[in-house]
Amino acid sequence: MRVVLDTNVLISGIFWTGKPKETINYARKGKIVFLTSEHILKELKDVLTSKEKTFKLTKKDTNIILNHLRKFGEICSVKSSTSICRHEADNRVLECAIDGKADYVITGDKHLLEIKEFKGIKIITVSEFLKKL
Repeated sequence: MRVVLDTNVLISGIFWTGKPKETINYARKGKIVFLTSEHILKELKDVLTSKEKTFKLTKKDTNIILNHLRKFGEICSVKSSTSICRHEADNRVLECAIDGKADYVITGDKHLLEIKEFKGIKIITVSEFLKKL
């Protein structure tokens, strides 16, 4: 199974226990293919280092996290372009899913979840995904 994990799922899985971490662990063990892109990783970096956000990690700590994700993730070269979502970051997630030939986008983002499916790619919550495994 090929999946794109939205930034909100990555953050939850990195910092807390629970279903998002369980999903990331499936990717670490090679039981699912974790797809990401430079755009998604940049958004994650911005959230982790932002002075206005909760985490306020150093660049060094953030790079450790990003490098770890790169080790078991497949970085997609994104060529597609879409603008169906109001939030540009959501469009970048869909583009990664298209070009990575994803089966699922896993997210907690209500705007993405409202779409339900895009070009044959199902958009579901972490809980829904884990039930499918």
